[in-house]
Amino acid sequence: MNKLFVIISLLLYLTDVYAATAGKQPHGAESKTFTNSNLTLTLRIQDTKQGAYLLAKREDPPHTLLPDSLSVILNRMGGNQEIIEFEPYESGLRSKQFIAEPHSFVATIALSSKDDSFSWEWQKHEARTEIVNAYASQAGITTTVATGGEIKQHTQVYGQLTVPPQQRAEVHARFAGIVEQLFAGIGQTVKAGEQMARVQSNDSLQAYDVKAPIAGLVISRNMNIGELTSTLPLFAIVDTSVLWAQLMIFPSQRNQVAEGKSVHIIANGRQLDSTITSIIPSTDGQPYQLALVKVMNKDGKLSPGDLVTGIVDSQQKTVPVKIENRAIQTLNNKPVVFLNEGNAYQATPVTLGLQDDNYSEVVAGLSAGQTYVVDNSFLIKADIQKSGASHAH
Repeated sequence: MNKLFVIISLLLYLTDVYAATAGKQPHGAESKTFTNSNLTLTLRIQDTKQGAYLLAKREDPPHTLLPDSLSVILNRMGGNQEIIEFEPYESGLRSKQFIAEPHSFVATIALSSKDDSFSWEWQKHEARTEIVNAYASQAGITTTVATGGEIKQHTQVYGQLTVPPQQRAEVHARFAGIVEQLFAGIGQTVKAGEQMARVQSNDSLQAYDVKAPIAGLVISRNMNIGELTSTLPLFAIVDTSVLWAQLMIFPSQRNQVAEGKSVHIIANGRQLDSTITSIIPSTDGQPYQLALVKVMNKDGKLSPGDLVTGIVDSQQKTVPVKIENRAIQTLNNKPVVFLNEGNAYQATPVTLGLQDDNYSEVVAGLSAGQTYVVDNSFLIKADIQKSGASHAH
């Protein structure tokens, strides 16, 4: 409730600030004229379907501009600089490169003539607002620094736990005979080689020991003392210290799942990390393959038959710049993040690449080391839209 009150107060504060400054100057004007002595220079941003150019023209004929006589550097929030190169165009000059959006910068301009040189500064801001730190902090607006790192895309699959074949064993009597003694029962844990029964052979009338072939838990006993052994096993043993997760991989998922990929098994509220050991066809003709994943179960809290979820790291990539997904907003139908310097917040369009549940790769628009808004960036977007500060075409 207190946070909601602060957010409402911040929006009202921003409204008051905008009302106090509205009408003083055209926000984000796309041209600027500079004068000095008898010289007049006009810079103008020209939008085209391909992109925006910076045009330059001397307004004091018969003087014309030469590309080498004009220097323009655009200084943007976050420390990025764009050095503009010009070429002749109509009666003036036009930038060789497009001017990236937003058209928000501090331009340093230098012009050389035969007799003198001149310099100016053009502060042009759009898609930008200011919020004092105290209000930003109370409203929960937080920032972080853009860094590189891993992006992991995931594929979610389902299956159940089973006992691997090599960890199941049936205990048989080697020779037919009478069961004289039994040393193990259902639910008992035995070691490999431990005596489980003693049987008297019908042929030799000699007694021999029946031993456990593997270590594990006795899950069945089919004979009692005095009974005659048959083809039925005396005991069945399973070792559940290591289980298999058999995950169903349907045709649409096969390109994302492969042997060796990391997988996170969610079972009974626990997450266990492993890798896909192998992928085999379904044994009963079902329309899926089975990915086999080793699951450690030393504490015995998992059981064969438990249903599990598998989160497969289907694609993994180390990228130079990544941002948190919750920082991304949409402005003028483009994804943006908000840079921050002091009290100032600037929307900057970003080109996104690979995305996972938490992070997105930034292909263009943001550099590692720049500070951007993570939490409650919608407040900044709302203020920019309300004040009409975003660039419109």
